[in-house]
Amino acid sequence: MGAQQNSPHDVDLKPVASGYVPRDDAGLTVAIVRNVVIAFYAKVRQDPVLGPVFEAIVGDHWDTHIEKVCSFWLYVTRLDRTYNARDFMPAHIKHPTIQAELLPTWLRLFRQTAQELYAGATADALIDIAERMATSIEMSLAVRDGKPSPPTDRPPSRR
Repeated sequence: MGAQQNSPHDVDLKPVASGYVPRDDAGLTVAIVRNVVIAFYAKVRQDPVLGPVFEAIVGDHWDTHIEKVCSFWLYVTRLDRTYNARDFMPAHIKHPTIQAELLPTWLRLFRQTAQELYAGATADALIDIAERMATSIEMSLAVRDGKPSPPTDRPPSRR
């Protein structure tokens, strides 16, 4: 992604979706994706850092939010292609309370959830996607906030 980004909307899902190659041994299914997303957001809601941020944004619309997130995950795992990928980045950058500093906590909870529910290649595949997603979001937030783009060689939690 060496090209200069002109707006936060210019960062697309290529690092997330095109970098993922479905592995036969990952065994990803719609049920697995839904289980992880639902369990993950239950943790997010209880987290003292992420919970208030998400509550302020999602409010009483958690069911709708979970369905959108499931659709996104089914899209990037190539289990379903109906999600409108153009909605992904604007949904994140329009909220000033979403900050890059939250991404390590988000990734920690996601990794924990995926590894608690599934082992081996299944958890690894989901975590790989989450790390790519966090990198894409972090790059867009940097553009939104007028900050230098972070290096893309490692996920935000390892910086």
